[in-house]
Amino acid sequence: MFTNLISVIVLFIADRVFKIAAVKYFSDELTVLIPGFIGIKVLEGGNTGAAFGILSGNTELLAALSAVVSVVLLVILILNRFDRESERWGYILVCAGAIGNLYDRLIEKSVTDYLEFLFIDFPVFNFADVLVDVGCLLLFINIFFFDKPKKQVHIDTETSEENEEI
Repeated sequence: MFTNLISVIVLFIADRVFKIAAVKYFSDELTVLIPGFIGIKVLEGGNTGAAFGILSGNTELLAALSAVVSVVLLVILILNRFDRESERWGYILVCAGAIGNLYDRLIEKSVTDYLEFLFIDFPVFNFADVLVDVGCLLLFINIFFFDKPKKQVHIDTETSEENEEI
């Protein structure tokens, strides 16, 4: 539990540092980091919507949704409600990303986006978005490609009763 929370905090701090540095050292003009791949371009005015501008201008609703998701994921991480390490990291990444963007919505009133792919036409995004996406991918893989542990049924031969063990 403790390492889960520390991991969320460290990733949240990394997100804050990246956003602060992007605003301080870069502008709305593209700075190429890796030619043909990725650059930094601070989205002027911030992003008041979710992915691809969905629900743009509904900062309060998105903040409420982010808060609910963050609380649910924190409870899952505190109670260790996961079966494998990749699932645990999925929850950690999604939680840290949700908290990172929630902070922006509550304090800044918009999310700071600054990363831009150069090889495709894709909206500007941030490190918290990457955390959420990679975390969701890990959770998707766990749901669809790994079997959940099956309940084991033990028969007590002395009393001939079945006892379930979770």
